Amino acid sequence: MKTLIHIISADDVFGPEKTVINECLALRGSDWHARIINLWNTDDTPISRKVREAGIDYECIPSAGKLDLGAIRTLAAKLAAQPATVAHSHGYKADLYTLLAARRAKVTALTTAHGWTSENAKVRLYERLQAFLWRFFDRVVCVSQSYRRLAVAAGVPDRKITVVHNAIRSSYQAQGAQARSDARAALGLDDDAQVVAIIGRLGIEKGHRLFVDAAAQLAPRFPKARFLIAGEGVQRADIEAQVAQLKLDGTVRLLGHRNDLPAIYPALDLLAMASLREGLPNVLLEAMLHGVPGVAMAVGGIPEVISDGVDGLLVPPGDLARFTESLAALLGDPVRRAAMGTAAVTKVRDGFLFDARMKRMVAIYEDGLARPGTPAPAAGSAA
Repeated sequence: MKTLIHIISADDVFGPEKTVINECLALRGSDWHARIINLWNTDDTPISRKVREAGIDYECIPSAGKLDLGAIRTLAAKLAAQPATVAHSHGYKADLYTLLAARRAKVTALTTAHGWTSENAKVRLYERLQAFLWRFFDRVVCVSQSYRRLAVAAGVPDRKITVVHNAIRSSYQAQGAQARSDARAALGLDDDAQVVAIIGRLGIEKGHRLFVDAAAQLAPRFPKARFLIAGEGVQRADIEAQVAQLKLDGTVRLLGHRNDLPAIYPALDLLAMASLREGLPNVLLEAMLHGVPGVAMAVGGIPEVISDGVDGLLVPPGDLARFTESLAALLGDPVRRAAMGTAAVTKVRDGFLFDARMKRMVAIYEDGLARPGTPAPAAGSAA
């Protein structure tokens, strides 16, 4: 039996953690035993509960401060416990601990460049340190070509880099007219409402305040439009104050953190993405597989998913006027919107489903066991 150990440092499930969980589930019944180790100061976290509920082998290694040598030694012992082990880290703290522990344990070490937030000076410093660490991993998996370019610019040898796009499970798919009606009823929305949602952590890099500004401009033109914000985070109070100041109560609704996104997607007409930085967002793929086209800033890997004018619309980063008018164009044209939704479903089914992604990842893991320190075969993008 071969062992894959994902190393994270997280208290809840967001995009990268969702991918890690899906990998563990996808490898059940194979000759790989997949488990997750979380470097966190307590085991009493939402992610601990969610991962264990999924029946995944999971362990928390308590870590104190920025560099806990005891935690690194414990992690190294876990990595060395089985003869055929690959370590796969996610995030800057996990990268540092994994790299040091893997070298001590003499196992293959991979990392994934999921995406940066760059939300403040402290985080930007950590991101620069993380990019430096990438040079020393056996493999660097990038979720988009944009992050491949970033890794190369950071000095990572191109031979070590493989692009494997994020992907989603095929269970995310449109459920028909009744699901749409039921989803709207559950959210207290009228059947004839025009529903636009932005989904993601309420951080400055996600552009929620720009979304609210767009809603303020669109509300008088589309009186039946409703704008949903699903997510939680440090920007919540600022967003609530903005909504109140613009007198958008009832038009813009904050839903908080949601664990039931598949039940929300059928209610939507459009997904809005106002992010200034992204890797390759899972929520975009999930919405598209539900037939919901996206209006998104052309950042990170988003242009590798959306074909502008075909299955969604792309907007220059930070351009409020273009963002607003692009939303208006699709709100005012249900026929075009439906055609884009159909094209979006085809795009995801053809290129962004999890089974195909896992074949690429298993090949990388197998190669890592066979030839640690050498480039994975067929480096390049996985569409």
